[in-house]
Amino acid sequence: MALLFAPLTTATMDPIPKEEMGNATSIFNLLRNIGGSMGIAAATNHLERRTQRHINLLGANVNPYNPGTRLMLDQMRSALMARGADPVTATRQAYGAAFDMVQRQAALLSFLETFRALGILFLLVLPLLLLMKRPTRRPDAAPAH
Repeated sequence: MALLFAPLTTATMDPIPKEEMGNATSIFNLLRNIGGSMGIAAATNHLERRTQRHINLLGANVNPYNPGTRLMLDQMRSALMARGADPVTATRQAYGAAFDMVQRQAALLSFLETFRALGILFLLVLPLLLLMKRPTRRPDAAPAH
């Protein structure tokens, strides 16, 4: 991502006359910051919505009537009771640990989906590179030594 900004800035600022460069760079930086903020907000929104969706989907299968869940909760409860917890506290902690597992798995799935969505968006925008003009060297610019 960092390697993208220098060529983008060069291509954007190339046609701007020297007298207007200060205003142009200000507007460019403002729009870049606004775009970055909107992108972060959209990605965070996507991540949170997908996390909630996966918590609902995964949590629907984690209930006391599911034999696999029942076995896992009983094992957790027994382990917690072996460490000195009373039965009520051990049961609450087992349910809490099961919900924590669901949340972690939902977050992992959400990060994967958000990363995939951003990758697809990047690939869709990639052909726009072909529309960019190659910067021209200005005759008034002194060569860098």
